Amino acid sequence: MDIFTTFLLIAIFCFTVVFWLKRGENKHRYLKTKMVDQFIKKNHINVTKLYSGMYCDIINDTKNQSIWFFVLEQLTLKYKQIPYDDLFYVAYKLDGKPVEVVSRDGQIKRQMLGGEGPNVADMPPLVRREDIKVVKEVSLTIIVDDRHASVIDLLFVMHPFFADVNHVKDVDAKTWFNIFSEIIEHSEKKLLQGE
Repeated sequence: MDIFTTFLLIAIFCFTVVFWLKRGENKHRYLKTKMVDQFIKKNHINVTKLYSGMYCDIINDTKNQSIWFFVLEQLTLKYKQIPYDDLFYVAYKLDGKPVEVVSRDGQIKRQMLGGEGPNVADMPPLVRREDIKVVKEVSLTIIVDDRHASVIDLLFVMHPFFADVNHVKDVDAKTWFNIFSEIIEHSEKKLLQGE
């Protein structure tokens, strides 16, 4: 075989592998979205804003002041309802490094009762976006002030190779960071005003 034929066979093989991987991802996403849609109808959730991504789905229900978070694991739809007042912290992250953070003051309820829980002071320090040139992942991390002091990572973008940070499609992550930030800031104001 000549070199051209060898390269052609390798290219065809790589294309086939990528094609089947993408097809599997699309099937997973379609199944997740279909199950979330059925869950919305069954539980009469009021959808103000919906994000349906490859890795998770998020719903903002302003009528009931809740965020719904969904993932599909082993063909089982897992979900968490997060009341607005339980959102404690949100971080916009590039490759796991927080670039923007919004948090309520004080300790989470679990810590006030003497239990263990994530401490905002223990979170990684902020980095400047200008200092990051390339990125593979864009995500949000939220801390929920519930009895478990849950930490939830929401993956929005995952590239197989590093991409220029200025060309990464992070509009959805930014939109949801702003939604969570506004909820946290509003809850903080309500708390300070004694409502």
